[in-house]
Amino acid sequence: MSSASSNPSGRPSERGSAALRALLAGLIDYAGTFPPAKLSLEQAARNFVNYLHGPDAWILGKFVVPAGQISHLQDLLRTNPEASHLSLPLSVLLGAEPQRDAELVRKMIAANEASSVVSVDAIEFRPGSPSMIAEIFAVLPKNVPVFCEVPVEEYIPDWLAAIRRAGWSAKIRAGGVTPELFPSSPKVAEFIVQCQRHGVPFKATAGLHHPVRSERSLTYEPNSACGVMHGFLNVFLGATFVECGISTEQLIQILDDTQAENFKFSGQSAYWNKLFVSVDDLVTTRQRFAISFGSCSFEEPVLELQQLGLL
Repeated sequence: MSSASSNPSGRPSERGSAALRALLAGLIDYAGTFPPAKLSLEQAARNFVNYLHGPDAWILGKFVVPAGQISHLQDLLRTNPEASHLSLPLSVLLGAEPQRDAELVRKMIAANEASSVVSVDAIEFRPGSPSMIAEIFAVLPKNVPVFCEVPVEEYIPDWLAAIRRAGWSAKIRAGGVTPELFPSSPKVAEFIVQCQRHGVPFKATAGLHHPVRSERSLTYEPNSACGVMHGFLNVFLGATFVECGISTEQLIQILDDTQAENFKFSGQSAYWNKLFVSVDDLVTTRQRFAISFGSCSFEEPVLELQQLGLL
């Protein structure tokens, strides 16, 4: 992987460049049943199947579903003719009783009860403490990626050390439906840098509906509160620059940037201001470090990328 470098040409972005595709491929895990969308499982599953048949399917990652709803999801898919030839990739969320849910998922995978309509490709959960990671590790299957949510207000290295011992990945909650749920850019930067130092891949969830940092309504309600939301281009391009050696201070600048024109994609390179990374850097980072983010909307981020002229 090359180091982050100064932009020698200032070339403009190109629509659908190789660099953009490398950054976006499989980036969005669809979580339509979660706030603020809060769709029914039936509607969210129908949406996901439709997206898989659409022109932007290459941006789509996994379908996020609570462990207790997998059986219902299977029933819904079996009655949907559009899903008859599909095996939906799932990221299964363990709930308030993670050990119970972990045992449920483990038994389902072992017995192959998921059949061909779904595939458990990842598991997510929020441990109550770093010590709980080892307890859940003893229950979960060893061949499925696991993402543990890290509370960024606590001492992050302790969490990452436990996650690394399990061979798992980290997860950051980047926002929510109220302003106080959004961590500051320094907190997000600290999380990303610590993950890189500990060799722990990560994903993000919540509050990343928009490509670039901006002030937005936090829900879809008419009188929704507003707040500044992190941008997924800021986070994932920033993570690539971290892999290439930028400082924490530079990462904070990227995360804080609200100017869409500073994020450019041209051919084999992606740019932020005078820095650039190659398509190979982007591919490697996405595969090994900055994995994906969960969003209750797939259409909103894609539409905004189109409005920015990137797609």
